[in-house]
Amino acid sequence: MADLDENTLRDRYALLCQACEDRPGGAAKEDEVLLRALEDLIEQDLPALARRGSPPMFTDILRALRHEMVRFREFCEYPALSGKVVVGLGGSFSAGKSSLINALVGDRKCLVTEVDPTTSLPTYLVQGDQETPDVKAINLFNRLITLSHSQFRTLTHEELERYGSQVSRMLKSVVVAHSGFGWENLALLDTPGYSKADEEGSARTDASVARSQLNSAQFIIWLVPADKGTITEDDIAFLASLDKQIPKLIIISRADKHPEEAVGNIVSLVRETLAQRGIDVLDVLPFSTRPRQPWSITPLTDYLTEWNQVWRDPGFTQQFKRQFMAYENYLDEARQEGQRQLSKFNRILTLSDDAGTQSDIQSLQRNSRSNLYQLEEVCQTLSEIQQKFYSLLKKLGERLAIPLEEPDSLSMLQYTPVNLQSLLQALADERGVDLHEVDPELWRPLTRNLPMDNLDVVLRRDSVGRQQMWQPLMAQTPLTRLDELLKRDSTHYASLQALSNGEAL
Repeated sequence: MADLDENTLRDRYALLCQACEDRPGGAAKEDEVLLRALEDLIEQDLPALARRGSPPMFTDILRALRHEMVRFREFCEYPALSGKVVVGLGGSFSAGKSSLINALVGDRKCLVTEVDPTTSLPTYLVQGDQETPDVKAINLFNRLITLSHSQFRTLTHEELERYGSQVSRMLKSVVVAHSGFGWENLALLDTPGYSKADEEGSARTDASVARSQLNSAQFIIWLVPADKGTITEDDIAFLASLDKQIPKLIIISRADKHPEEAVGNIVSLVRETLAQRGIDVLDVLPFSTRPRQPWSITPLTDYLTEWNQVWRDPGFTQQFKRQFMAYENYLDEARQEGQRQLSKFNRILTLSDDAGTQSDIQSLQRNSRSNLYQLEEVCQTLSEIQQKFYSLLKKLGERLAIPLEEPDSLSMLQYTPVNLQSLLQALADERGVDLHEVDPELWRPLTRNLPMDNLDVVLRRDSVGRQQMWQPLMAQTPLTRLDELLKRDSTHYASLQALSNGEAL
């Protein structure tokens, strides 16, 4: 602080005042009311509901909802982000992310470079129409503030040491509009390095920020410094933790520091390593900020131009829905388990003649019914919170001209191939049942190794009665009702009863 001149101190004080601003200044007044109502549902109503019944991973659900709410507010506060295809740039400390962005816009001072200081908070880069970059930031009070370009460039990991303050810790994100950025429908997201220079292999102070930001992108560009010789285990672990559905492009940075043959070997090794570890990538491209062939920036800009033509839903409604569905799925499973326990108590009660045992079982029944009743109340309240949440979201979408309808739950389901033969064999082994002793006509459609999409064709060739028997399984009818349904087919009920032992399959 003693080394700072008076002008620098004044500028720093003004920046601190802005970062602490809590007066409305971004979203319109009507939008702010709706945004606060959404935040209240997440911060107040859901935690209150969780105290009555919630899954073990509720903190993860709440964290994901909070992150998505921050991202949604960014779009509301800064309309230039609305409808943009977000391309996230990730990598370890000093991987060259900011330098790559600076090369793309032709301005070496566009963003903070990672030669010494590094980006300390998520930064969006969009196309601008002013000669001087326009910088906006959202602070911890969700207020949109304006920074000068020089102020923005001081927000580094070394900020505390250099200025005696940490304004960057009071900001959630920054948006830089630059005229040199040539893709009007893209927003490049420069995320923090997931590890500091002196922390590689240990605690990552920015890892959670980088992961959540990259998972909100539609495409990911991951930088691997050629100096490493190949992709590190830390990089592989971090990439594996990201959403597998997001297309990923690997860039080998600083390729000019190595012979062409060595860079080619690095590219091949990275590609083979990722394939062996089950991480799908679009391509592995070498790159250098210096104009040297064959490490041209053109292959990368070709990808950006292609992505610029793609319209992507911002994904707010889907991300919110995934978290609500995680809560709902837990409650559904808890209710089913409660129903199974109640059924067991009922069976035990009918088989016991001992008065003491009957009294104990009846007490357990009352507890089970009470728990089920409470779960029903929690389910109902969760449904009401969700309906109110999406009603508010829809109103905001109408104001922002963005479709924000609640997605259908079925559209959110992710299907994976299932080998029914293996599942049935495992179930038979568990119950000690020999499948050879079971009526072969019952299992024939399942043991022909047909694709699942042909199974309904096989079933149609069977008798009407047997088709009715299997239809509940194909329609995903709750399996707890299978016993009741199978009793309509006396020929095969005994076989399945032996396998299920009176329980749901």
